[in-house]
Amino acid sequence: MLDKISAYKSWAPPGVVWTQWAKPVLFMRPPDTDWIALAELRITYVERAQHNTMLIVDLPEMAGVEEGLALARMGYRPVPLYNGVRSPKPNAAVVRVERLVKALYHGAELLGGLGLSPTAPPVFLLDSNRMQGTGRRPGQFDNRWCVLPQDMPSAAFLRKQGIERVILRANTVENDLSHILKRYQEQGIKIYQSRGGETPKETTITKPPLYRTIGYRLKALMGLTRNSAGGFGGKIPDPSTSTGTRYG
Repeated sequence: MLDKISAYKSWAPPGVVWTQWAKPVLFMRPPDTDWIALAELRITYVERAQHNTMLIVDLPEMAGVEEGLALARMGYRPVPLYNGVRSPKPNAAVVRVERLVKALYHGAELLGGLGLSPTAPPVFLLDSNRMQGTGRRPGQFDNRWCVLPQDMPSAAFLRKQGIERVILRANTVENDLSHILKRYQEQGIKIYQSRGGETPKETTITKPPLYRTIGYRLKALMGLTRNSAGGFGGKIPDPSTSTGTRYG
């Protein structure tokens, strides 16, 4: 099994322009074993990597990793944006990430052998389970998280890299992601969506609540638990204690 630094660098190699957005959170503590059965998917909604196209895969748990690896075989550079910390006690976590961690470590070995070009267009990977459940129960490990506009490249940066369109691979457009996609659309980047792996269709992103307001970040982070080592995740303290850090 690769050590945590090697595994992370496989997904976020030096010298690749998209590496600056990769999140190291789930690589901080290796799993007991990195092996897990990963499906070798056949992608039909894109035929090959196109340098004017960025992909966002927003699928549950390890499904995003499997899709990212399949797209990597087609020439895309997968970039993990997973930002919820792994719990020391998996059964206490709001968002289960154990299989996701194994998929990332096992996938790191597979990814390292593909010889991807440093200029490969990106596919950003998200976990659609990131905001499911509630973390308000004392003793629970709240590792819910959201993606914010600064977590992804700006429209100006994308255009500088020659990106003219974005394909979202997801059944629904989550609220946090809509704040990013709407910005892209307003700057002239075309947005397409592939539901269930179907042929992407151009879509119009509805302006989400609190769009481009000062209060959006505070509202988005309200009730989430930041981790001192980075990312989101921490034990909800008993009301009689003062441990733990919550933002919002």
